[in-house]
Amino acid sequence: MTDDVTARAGEMIWMFNTWMRFVATAADTGGRLAVLEQRLTPAGEPPRHVHANEDESFYVIDGRLAATIGDDTPVNAGPGEFLFLPRGVPHSLHAKTAEVHVLVLLTPAGFEQFFAAIGQPAHSTELPEPTTPDLPAVAAAAARYGVTLLPPA
Repeated sequence: MTDDVTARAGEMIWMFNTWMRFVATAADTGGRLAVLEQRLTPAGEPPRHVHANEDESFYVIDGRLAATIGDDTPVNAGPGEFLFLPRGVPHSLHAKTAEVHVLVLLTPAGFEQFFAAIGQPAHSTELPEPTTPDLPAVAAAAARYGVTLLPPA
């Protein structure tokens, strides 16, 4: 995990047991939007968290993705469907199939740098072998980008 890495369009990383590719970053959009392609499994579900600075949206390409918004609002999306997670509202994500392929939209851009900071360069499009993330280090890095990890609801 390093904070001196910068997300660049086209680069691939493994992060939190998922594969990601930076499609567009703050540098590409004047800071207005970041777009990432992501493949995740249940092993890559992030802990419940809240964003202070950006809205997070997911367009599902393949598989099924669920989220819990706030304390108890469940939403689900399959191929061709969209999930919107507003800033300031706690949420969690759940892969409902063995693999979920999504486009992630961050508005405004900037949080993609968190993924770059905690990720490792990916040398293929294969998903990494699941490992146990260092949650205290992830929480500290997330806090630097305005995201707070929360206990389960």
